[in-house]
Amino acid sequence: MTKNKNLLLTYIFSLLGGFFGLHHLYLGRTQHALLWVTTFGGFGFGFVYEFLFLIQKYVHEANYDESVINEFRLKTMRRKTPAFEISRLCGQYLTAIFYGFITYYAFPDTWHADSFLSSIVRCCTTIAVGLGTQLVGTLGPRQCSLIWPLLGAVFGMICLAGGNYSSPSFNLPALLSSLVFELKIQWNSEYFYNITVPKPTAHQSLTSSKQIKRKRSHILKRCLIYGLGAIVFSTIFYLAIYQNLEVHVNGRRIKIKDSIDDFFKSKEFLLLRQRLAMVARQVWAFYFQYGFKETWRYIWRTLDLESEKQAFEVLNISRTASQKEIESQCRTLARQWHPDRYRDSEQKHNAEITFMNIQQACDCLSYERKRRQLIKTRKVSDSN
Repeated sequence: MTKNKNLLLTYIFSLLGGFFGLHHLYLGRTQHALLWVTTFGGFGFGFVYEFLFLIQKYVHEANYDESVINEFRLKTMRRKTPAFEISRLCGQYLTAIFYGFITYYAFPDTWHADSFLSSIVRCCTTIAVGLGTQLVGTLGPRQCSLIWPLLGAVFGMICLAGGNYSSPSFNLPALLSSLVFELKIQWNSEYFYNITVPKPTAHQSLTSSKQIKRKRSHILKRCLIYGLGAIVFSTIFYLAIYQNLEVHVNGRRIKIKDSIDDFFKSKEFLLLRQRLAMVARQVWAFYFQYGFKETWRYIWRTLDLESEKQAFEVLNISRTASQKEIESQCRTLARQWHPDRYRDSEQKHNAEITFMNIQQACDCLSYERKRRQLIKTRKVSDSN
């Protein structure tokens, strides 16, 4: 038996991730969760309204509460089709415009200039408008074939095709899609129950039927659908930003995609890539010789950038110094500041401190010393 959903837990999920539909995912309302994550909680207003007035009703629906089911039966007996809701129509209209907008602008400018490629863009935009209308319109015990909102969107896009718009408006396709949907909306008789027709027996007629509660899909399946939908939406949304967002550079407006392209072609990035590749090769060679455990220790030591900076300052050498120069400077400073060279107690004490700092700096920077220390550590561990 399916465990009932908890009202308090639903409110907690709503507070933690309401704008992303986390509470709807918990209640088994995967479609509503997808709508929320792709419209940022119904553009903010939807989330606030349902948090104040609708969450309790959603929990009752998820638990197949008799009062909700009886209310649904009364509505179906009174009306053959769902009543018109101005708030839902506005939600369909706004969502359809938003989906169409981000889909249209997710494509490069070169696609819009080409006749064949621009037709592909318009087809994708039309589908997005229809999906936006369908997703909002079929929330709850309502159903309609996707064909009808798509036809409305197609007719609206055809009307727009007659004009020469550099930045087309999706108001007309979204409005027509929503209106056609409202004309074809029907009750979803299997929203709460699945109606099955059992095999006839001696005491049953051929027309007898049985109603069983509709089983919610498994949480893993819901999360998979939710995740795939979120990935598709995020890809389209960020492509739209990448293709059209502009930044000001030296008083000029430059698209962010051009700035990113220039960055990847810059000398600084090419130099960085070369250095990262060199580091990767060194780490791989170190791993191949000493194994994962010692490589992990080596990585953590080399990530201490502050100590490395101080080490260069102690040794008084450039950060671009080679390993040979580092080893030579370490030997020179070690001889110069060795405590045995000093007789005066105060000078000897200062020399000891300086000598220790030099040794620590050399241990930090000298690859050869690190290698010897790792070999020594391995020998000690093997002997134990």
